[in-house]
Amino acid sequence: CELYNSKTNKIECTIFLLNNNNNMHLSVAITILFAGFTATKAAVLPAIQDLIETAYPTWCIDGDEKRIDCTGGKVDGRFTPLYFTKEHSGGDPALGGYPTNIDIQYAFEYAAPYLGQACAGSPHHCSESFDGTTESCKACPKISTDDDTGPYGPGHVPPHISHAALAKAYNEGEGGNVADWFDYELNACRVLPHELLKLIRLYYPRDEVTKKAAYPPPFSVTGGNYPLEFVNVFGESCDKETAKHGELICFENHSPNVEYPSYLEVGHGSPHYCTKEGKAADVNNDWCPYIFFGPNRGKYRHPHIAFSAVETYIAHEIMPEKCGVTWDDTNYPSKVDTTVAFPKMADVEEKVNGDKNSPQQPAVDDEKWTWPGPKGTKKKPVLGNFAINLYIDPEKVVEKPDDTQVSGTAMIGLALFRVITAIAIMETLA
Repeated sequence: CELYNSKTNKIECTIFLLNNNNNMHLSVAITILFAGFTATKAAVLPAIQDLIETAYPTWCIDGDEKRIDCTGGKVDGRFTPLYFTKEHSGGDPALGGYPTNIDIQYAFEYAAPYLGQACAGSPHHCSESFDGTTESCKACPKISTDDDTGPYGPGHVPPHISHAALAKAYNEGEGGNVADWFDYELNACRVLPHELLKLIRLYYPRDEVTKKAAYPPPFSVTGGNYPLEFVNVFGESCDKETAKHGELICFENHSPNVEYPSYLEVGHGSPHYCTKEGKAADVNNDWCPYIFFGPNRGKYRHPHIAFSAVETYIAHEIMPEKCGVTWDDTNYPSKVDTTVAFPKMADVEEKVNGDKNSPQQPAVDDEKWTWPGPKGTKKKPVLGNFAINLYIDPEKVVEKPDDTQVSGTAMIGLALFRVITAIAIMETLA
């Protein structure tokens, strides 16, 4: 009785009857239902690479990386198998992007609104006074809270943490009945936010003293050991990060014996690969491409895509008649897309992997990048849940005057209103 079916909440047992005399056997399946049974039996998720490919099927390419018709039963998907930049994420998949955190309705993103400021659409909240043309918006804060009960709940929780908690709870049979994580009428095929938060706090609790929760990076074992991060941490930077977070998947682990292109800054952190002059100019890492050289070229996938893929897989397992095996892209991209504003970009002539092109990098002129680029700041009415309190500069807030402080113009208007009202009343009485 080892097989627990989380969809039916049953334990299934099989009895084998063997008859040695006539070399035959009879297999009888017996299903035992325990009323009110709520514990889960640990299961094992498929490899995350396979889950993402199923939830976000990719198109086929040839040796020159050109799109071709798929053969051999391979699904011709909407998404690129070679993901290099987040510039097109949130837009038409044909351009090479994937859905953003906002598109998948990730509950704990708390993104900055699209009001034309730097880092809009990201978890970095720059104020209306922040000069995104001269300063890196990565310095702007994220939504952070000291408890989970306020209007911003847990604050920004990196998607890789949610992915790690969800996958680990499912694999270990923790967090109660898996079916209770969902309610189609309330949240469709997505994990209920309060259930997800329970799983997060199961593995990443708040510190009783500081009231903060520690979220290790995705390329660490404690942060989920995410294999598709392909982080740009190497040598000395790997040693420093290892000292802080324990066992890691550094560059020398995911891409052993692979040499960096000559123009890149080695080991500057994050899954992005920026140029030496770009880092000297303090470009935002998010503007630089993901891994594009070596055997892992184009294989980076955002942790929120991994989270969404796991969510999609479990939802289909629980509600196969309502939730499909692929992420529901019915309304993607949205009418007002969730792409973010990029800087001026420049081509790179140096080839990699023999004859493959290098992706564009932020243009650096006179030791400085240029933001926004030709497409502007992308101020737009994106649908979603956004935090706005950090955008408002307190020094620019205009206080509402006291009720007792009424201007002369207002007093005249009020007097005229009273006179007109009095006349109307007298005419009515007459």
